[in-house]
Amino acid sequence: MKAIIVGGGKVGFYLAKTLLEHGDYSITIIEQDKESSRHCANNLDAEVSCGNGTTVEALEACGAAKADCVIAVMGLDESNLVCCQIAKQRFGVKKTIAKVNNPKNADALKDLGVDIVISATDNIIQLLDHEIDLSAMKKLMKLDGEEASMMEITIPKNYSLEGKKLSELAIPDTCNLACISRGGRTIIPRGNTTLCSGDTVLVVMMNSAEKELRKVLKIKD
Repeated sequence: MKAIIVGGGKVGFYLAKTLLEHGDYSITIIEQDKESSRHCANNLDAEVSCGNGTTVEALEACGAAKADCVIAVMGLDESNLVCCQIAKQRFGVKKTIAKVNNPKNADALKDLGVDIVISATDNIIQLLDHEIDLSAMKKLMKLDGEEASMMEITIPKNYSLEGKKLSELAIPDTCNLACISRGGRTIIPRGNTTLCSGDTVLVVMMNSAEKELRKVLKIKD
């Protein structure tokens, strides 16, 4: 896969390094600062172009017309937007990704055509929410346009349903118990699987079923 990363600062450098380690990517970096460009060129097995990634000329010179994705991680949200718009509209790049420094700009970038918008601030907040959240039922990830979620359920001590088979529980059809972690082991649940105190259960479910699932599994926060 050919990826163009626009912005060779810390984010762009380590993103390129990570993608290269996966081995399936051909990486080109566009960075305007000469020192940062030199650092990338000396430390990464990637093509590096010293130029302005918000211009047609710079993107064209780096083969944007043949790129599978363009990832803009510059310091200004406006620059990342312009870069993605040029890549999409001028060169027909199928997937554009932009970093936003101000989370309030995320919706605007999506409305203006950026395929994927990543907010470091939002990611940190979500991580903190998950780590600080002590509730028995946590939302790990939004799915399918936010209509569904992946949930993590911690089975409480002295669980009233301990020993009950899943087949004996009226689990909603819109919920799928994906796996159970128990004492360092991973269990793929079946109808005869039972839940035990201390289990961690991963569930993929429609958000509308959360209340019913709590009731069935007797999970309280």
